[in-house]
Amino acid sequence: MKWQSEVAVSHILPYLEQQENLFDLDGILSDWIELQWVRGEPLTLIADCLSGLHFFWPEIRGHLRQAWRLFKSWRRVETPARAPPLTLDLARAFVARSVAAGNLALAALIGIGFHCLLRTGELLQLRFTDIEFNTECGVVSLHQSKSGLRTGSQEAVAIRDSLVLQLLDTLWSVRLPSPGELLWPHSGGSFRKEFQGLCNYFNLEQFKFKPYSLRRGGATYLLQAGLPLETILIKGRWRSLSVARLYIEDGLAQLPALRTPRRQRAFIARWVDKTPLTAFRP
Repeated sequence: MKWQSEVAVSHILPYLEQQENLFDLDGILSDWIELQWVRGEPLTLIADCLSGLHFFWPEIRGHLRQAWRLFKSWRRVETPARAPPLTLDLARAFVARSVAAGNLALAALIGIGFHCLLRTGELLQLRFTDIEFNTECGVVSLHQSKSGLRTGSQEAVAIRDSLVLQLLDTLWSVRLPSPGELLWPHSGGSFRKEFQGLCNYFNLEQFKFKPYSLRRGGATYLLQAGLPLETILIKGRWRSLSVARLYIEDGLAQLPALRTPRRQRAFIARWVDKTPLTAFRP
């Protein structure tokens, strides 16, 4: 949009006005990009500024090759903002609160997401026919998983947690679902809203948890519990050990920053106590 381009270009205009001439515009912009790197500015600022210059000055198209190469190099090395991992206690508290509120579908999805390390999109696509289980174990078939689509194969994840199995059994009994019915029969937006509602209930807004925090939290907890990284990689269906290590160890490093005040921990603990002590343990 035009107004976005205007805002973006306004960031770089003062720098351009300080130059004696703009004959080497590509070199000038490259120096500016390096300056923003040192200052710790976000990568989106660079993209918006370069795109904005092209919008208002179309004659320079094709003449900023060095600047765009720097942008692409920055994009390759920049660590993206990641959803913080949900802790074991919070996962248990979220499940307990959802059950108390009568939202069994939400409780089941939180349990499956944390225990089975599912992506948010995979959770929202789950149908009752995708899950088979008994009182001891179960399996989730992922027909539209990200890595499965990439390799042309169908993926599956085992369910071994008694709390998740109990949630699924109760959900089946209450809903009496048709075979093709979704576990979450509402929109993705409504799921995110319900998840945010749980964050608000436990006063966790400052941590910026997202539904993807379930997958990150489950993987981080398994590492804390002593499972080998290779085992977690298989359960989470990562293709690369190096990517899994970065993903999980980064989550582990975030845990100290997620500590809550004592009174808040006591409130969360009361909800945690409503779930079995063995919940989510490998």
